[in-house]
Amino acid sequence: MEDDIVMYTVKDLSVIFRCGINQAYSLAKANGFPSMKIGGKILTEKRMLEDWIKKHRGKSVVTN
Repeated sequence: MEDDIVMYTVKDLSVIFRCGINQAYSLAKANGFPSMKIGGKILTEKRMLEDWIKKHRGKSVVTN
């Protein structure tokens, strides 16, 4: 993704994590995942996602 992007959509998350859109929605809604809902969109701030990835590197993240 480009450096000027500040917020990611769920579709962006599916590309970043190479997963389906349903799994990306589950991740975005998971407890402790850094997302917010603005209007009807679920968004994740780039910097917070980078911190979350560092914190969870090497761990198994399970979503339902």
